[in-house]
Amino acid sequence: MDAHIPTTIKNPERVAHRRNELIEVATKMFLDRGFHNTSIRDIARACSFNVASLYMYVSSKDDILYLVAQDLMNNIAQRLAETKLDPGSPQRSLEIGFASYCQIAHRFRRSIRLLYREVGFMPPRARTDVIATVSSVINYFEAIVTEGMEAGVFRPLSARLAALDIMLIAHMIALHTREVRTLGDLDFYVAHQLDIIFAGVLAAPRQRQVAPAARGRGKAAAAQSRQKKKHGAGA
Repeated sequence: MDAHIPTTIKNPERVAHRRNELIEVATKMFLDRGFHNTSIRDIARACSFNVASLYMYVSSKDDILYLVAQDLMNNIAQRLAETKLDPGSPQRSLEIGFASYCQIAHRFRRSIRLLYREVGFMPPRARTDVIATVSSVINYFEAIVTEGMEAGVFRPLSARLAALDIMLIAHMIALHTREVRTLGDLDFYVAHQLDIIFAGVLAAPRQRQVAPAARGRGKAAAAQSRQKKKHGAGA
């Protein structure tokens, strides 16, 4: 994730160890003080090495912000990947996946706010990399929505846009924490938002009665019936 950040150290394990320390220290400082109010010297003082040594592992404060952002997104992606979905029910999978992501957003709410606030200040290449990892979350929900449409459970819609909506709804826990807390606890928030999401994505009951595979079989049977009638008429 950080191969393009220069280092003069040849030992990968040592680099990983030092950068993990940098991530831990810098994350706390960026959250407490803000990115722009934290200096390289502030970070170095809180680490077990000095400023000169710090520049052996990163070349700038922007590099450290990038490491912090990627660490956050990797943690989020890992926790989402560990969520057990229901392979037999796209609707249940969306319930499970959304509830899990809301819990993740609640746990990392301060870091998510930091990412929203500071990602625009990253150099273009670093910003592109971080946005790509954010896209992995959208991909996660897009796959569930697509599966639901193919099964006839969800109505035809833009799966990508629906997935983006779902991710942003979960992010409201981080971006509007105080307002959300005044309305109820996390379980209430998840249940309320799922009602709204399903109101938008679920197919009408009549459409849900016949899955695509069954509709295909019905069309084939109808075609066979027409052929029989045709041949019968010819006889």
